[in-house]
Amino acid sequence: MSYIEIKKIKGRLYKYKRTSYRVNGKIKHTSKYIGPIEKIKKRKKGQGRKPSIFIRQLTGEEEKFLEKAKKSSDSFTSQRANILLHSFKKNTVKMICSSTSHARNTVVNAIKEYNVRGIDALQRKKAKGVKPKFTKEERAKILKIANTNPRKLEMHFTSWSLTKLREFVIDKNIVNSICIESIRRILQSSGVRLIKSKRRQYSNDPEFDKKNL
Repeated sequence: MSYIEIKKIKGRLYKYKRTSYRVNGKIKHTSKYIGPIEKIKKRKKGQGRKPSIFIRQLTGEEEKFLEKAKKSSDSFTSQRANILLHSFKKNTVKMICSSTSHARNTVVNAIKEYNVRGIDALQRKKAKGVKPKFTKEERAKILKIANTNPRKLEMHFTSWSLTKLREFVIDKNIVNSICIESIRRILQSSGVRLIKSKRRQYSNDPEFDKKNL
């Protein structure tokens, strides 16, 4: 005996031919796929893709500006101007990528930014500064110590070295950790120089002091 069975899979209805038969007194079943009840529409070529973006309508002055910027010695400016002029000629992003060898993101970003910022988009944005590793308060304390005689801080030496200064600020919990190069940069940025102790030489020669004037 055969009959049609309808199955719902991921929200779609599919048709199967179900057959029942008896073998040695036992009933067995087989299923044969026939097809979907609703014909699945094939997606047309290009359907579902995001439409290519283009540069907005340019004025005569803007077009002349881009032509001039295309010859700029600045690689970023000339690159963007070239991309924008291609887009102005109604070349798609894919076509621009193929003719200029630029990545898709580079082309898309150039067009989008020009549509928003205008000619300012031909200048590279300033990179955000690196977040200071040490706070102003910590830097101020390090500079204050560097300008203080070590004897006043109950140290057994009379002048600072980068190594001694580093050890002191860590021991006093001014900073948790700091390298010698960071100490050097903090001092240099504020024009502070460590005063080196003068070494004195001694001699039994009674004329030693006169000879070393």
